Amino acid sequence: MTESTGIEIDSTALRERLPRPHLPAHPRWEALYWRAWELGARMVRQGTPSNRFAPQYVDAAFGGNIFQWDTCFIAAFARYSNELLPVRPALDNFYSRQEPDGYIAREYRWENGAPLWAKGSGDSCNPPLFAWAEWLLYSVHGDVGRLQQVWRHLDGYYRWLIANRRLPNGLYWITDMGSGMDNTPRYGAAWTDYSIQQALNARVMQQIAQILGDSAASTFYQHEHASLSEQINRLMWDEAAGFYWDLDAGDLPVPAYSVAAFWALLAEIASPAQAAKLIAQLRDPQRFWRTHPFPTLAADERWFKPYGDYWLGAVWAPTNYMIIRGLHSYAAHDFAREASARHLDAMCDVLDATGTIWENYRPDEMAPGTPARPDFVGWSGLGPIALLIESILGIELDRPSLTVRWLLPHEPGGIDNLPWADGPLDLHCGATALTVRSASPLTLEITDGTQRRRVELSAGEHTLERTP
Repeated sequence: MTESTGIEIDSTALRERLPRPHLPAHPRWEALYWRAWELGARMVRQGTPSNRFAPQYVDAAFGGNIFQWDTCFIAAFARYSNELLPVRPALDNFYSRQEPDGYIAREYRWENGAPLWAKGSGDSCNPPLFAWAEWLLYSVHGDVGRLQQVWRHLDGYYRWLIANRRLPNGLYWITDMGSGMDNTPRYGAAWTDYSIQQALNARVMQQIAQILGDSAASTFYQHEHASLSEQINRLMWDEAAGFYWDLDAGDLPVPAYSVAAFWALLAEIASPAQAAKLIAQLRDPQRFWRTHPFPTLAADERWFKPYGDYWLGAVWAPTNYMIIRGLHSYAAHDFAREASARHLDAMCDVLDATGTIWENYRPDEMAPGTPARPDFVGWSGLGPIALLIESILGIELDRPSLTVRWLLPHEPGGIDNLPWADGPLDLHCGATALTVRSASPLTLEITDGTQRRRVELSAGEHTLERTP
């Protein structure tokens, strides 16, 4: 059986249906953006009677099998596509296979839709990011019905993880393959990333429960988040090192400077003082602030490979996206934008040299990692699409509240045709004025340096002074 080869959409059709960025000072970023969408459109797959996958869904095209955490990260940029890249059916492929006890496998086979790994294996799970992915989608489409539809799957999976992956100390275990970082040199009993990801999971589950009006579930997940965060900070944080470590079976640290610790920024479980120390690690050129930031293993670790070798030093889109969104969570906006720009510039250099986008990249030269797959979008669309919209242009959509939060970019730029309520949303920032076009009323929350303001706008076109 041969896997579907995706769909072909010409560039004119893509530009009509998708958001259109305008970055006069960075035409290469625009070219990279459109190349990512072109490759992403080829990743739309068709299910078969044998695998019973959705009729159409977006996939990483990694050998035909579907992967849990790949799909969750794809949601972070595919949410801007107005389902041109059908990501909700991609998530539904996993929910439809959920077992009665709540278990969802990390990988299902293209040939017959069956789980690839034995259920009892540590390799059978992936980072628990379904709720986070659904929340990102909800921020754009505002569909409460979707949250109602998926709630039982999210809740069942969380409780399966409690029963099967939680240790007596309240933390969580996984394996290298299960963590998604296949050949990471880490070992131990309690894993930093998996424990923090479950804390993130609990926080988002509480938010969803509140939207759905389920006070009992909200209370349960609030307690889950608080207790797990307390244990992570009590047992895994090393104040002297300024880092979170994995633990052995005796709760002793198993040190390794990997990107696993930076999930604490995205999950917002680090105190401001802890976050400052983590950010200092990211800024350290001997560790993570390389020519192409951020390697998944610090450059001064003995296992680090400058050519990448997958998770032994390569730069990966999902972990860069996690880190940069985490930086914004702690208001490190300038550093987040600088990191985004360096990431995009490096991808552009490699695109110029090779004509395509890669699965991962080298940290110290403008080249794909070794090994790395070409034409990979997949999650490699996170930088060219999601970070360009969210970090470079500074746009955060909150469709449920009809609010747009806009951290104004340092250079003139904007975007047309963002998915919005009753039609497209256009946002443009010049040196002295802002232009907003929307078919629906909205609240615009503007941050310009240290100045913040909130403006209520009716439907139509508006021109606002940048600094009133």
